[in-house]
Amino acid sequence: MDLTAAIEAFNKSSRPQINVSSTRDTRVIAQLPRVGREIIVGDADPAYSDAKVTAKDIAWLCEEARRASAPGMALLEDGLAALSELDRE
Repeated sequence: MDLTAAIEAFNKSSRPQINVSSTRDTRVIAQLPRVGREIIVGDADPAYSDAKVTAKDIAWLCEEARRASAPGMALLEDGLAALSELDRE
């Protein structure tokens, strides 16, 4: 699962922006400025780490979107869709 595209779309219309970066173990992480959290937004390569996007990460992303108000609605929808995807796995 990778929420990077949803975050990039969100960043086009929102300030402050969510900072996305990669770690040495191939995780993709995001710094959420409104909630003050760091979350995983892209699953790591299983050869390096078993870190995966969790429901807790998605919940924090949804809270970030909620606090952003109008620009955050599309991100909130993508986050909720990701929760549904986790539920199916």
